[in-house]
Amino acid sequence: MNGQFGRIFALAVKELLVVLLDKRVRLMIVAAPVMQLVLFGLATTLEVKNIDLGIVNRDSGMASERLLQALGGSPNVRRLVRYADTDALTRAIENRKVIAGMVIPQDLSADVAAGRTGEIGVLLDGRRINSAQIVAGYLAEIAGAAGAELRPASRITGPQVVAVNWYNPNLDYLWFTMPALIAQIVTVMVFTISLLAVSRERELGSFDELMVLPLDNITILVGKTIPAFLVGLFNATVFVILIPLLYGVPLLGSLPLLLLAVLAYALAVTGIGLSISCLAENQQQAFLGGFLVMVPLILLSGYASPVDNMPGYLQVVAEINPVTHMMIICHGIFLKDIPASMVLAHIWPMLLVAGVTLTLAALLFRSRSR
Repeated sequence: MNGQFGRIFALAVKELLVVLLDKRVRLMIVAAPVMQLVLFGLATTLEVKNIDLGIVNRDSGMASERLLQALGGSPNVRRLVRYADTDALTRAIENRKVIAGMVIPQDLSADVAAGRTGEIGVLLDGRRINSAQIVAGYLAEIAGAAGAELRPASRITGPQVVAVNWYNPNLDYLWFTMPALIAQIVTVMVFTISLLAVSRERELGSFDELMVLPLDNITILVGKTIPAFLVGLFNATVFVILIPLLYGVPLLGSLPLLLLAVLAYALAVTGIGLSISCLAENQQQAFLGGFLVMVPLILLSGYASPVDNMPGYLQVVAEINPVTHMMIICHGIFLKDIPASMVLAHIWPMLLVAGVTLTLAALLFRSRSR
């Protein structure tokens, strides 16, 4: 019994030393938990802060002025953006410049002065379902508090907020999660395959055999890229077919545009995975490096919580995150039929990431093959 325990102990010590003596693994063991702790603490929250609220004010009385003061003084409202009419407000919500819009009717002050409840129209972006629900609650609370201050002796509450959710009228959570899953599943599948592309060759001892083949480094990398690329395209196509059939989520936009975006996205994720694979000595290092990168990519994409909630410097990181752009495209094409110009505006950052990461992978592959 003691001998068996000794062998187990010796094996455990040996495995621990192997891990701790590897500088890359040691860095990942320390850096990954700390980075994820910081990111989860900053990015994952059920609060909605830094709200950009569009305003169409058709009333020039005391009630509207008091309401706007209350909105501007809210700690969760970053800025009030005034629009001349509902058409301008509609375009702002469509382009995600504001998460919600408030339309103040011209008779609000008259209703309040006459002791009537009054109504305020609120337009919400239903593509961001959690945020829309929370923002609607905030606005109703602020409007109620402002109305109570204007008539403290009255039992009438209000003004009453009448909310309309665009692009997802019933706030069906599947309408948010299912299109977003296209980006998430493609990320996991493509990332996993590209991570193993080069690290597997090194671990199995076939890397030297690969180098003696009559192929240059670029040709080898292209051959390594194609499988992950095709797997990503296949999975996305299957999801696009099944989501409307199984879950009733409407596909209102262009399927070719969506597949074009998937091509750019798969290329970007493949480039990131190949860069890590070329840097790693074995599959264990590749998986640890992939985990270190993949979790922040998904976390900072807006899937767990809105990007608007994050600190400014993390929002900058989210803007260069290909998962963020792919999620916006998926929601926009599925639920809204966004125009080609908007899709292309989110495709080019993914192509930029693909160009940088594939170039980095080629340089790493060349340096490690010498």
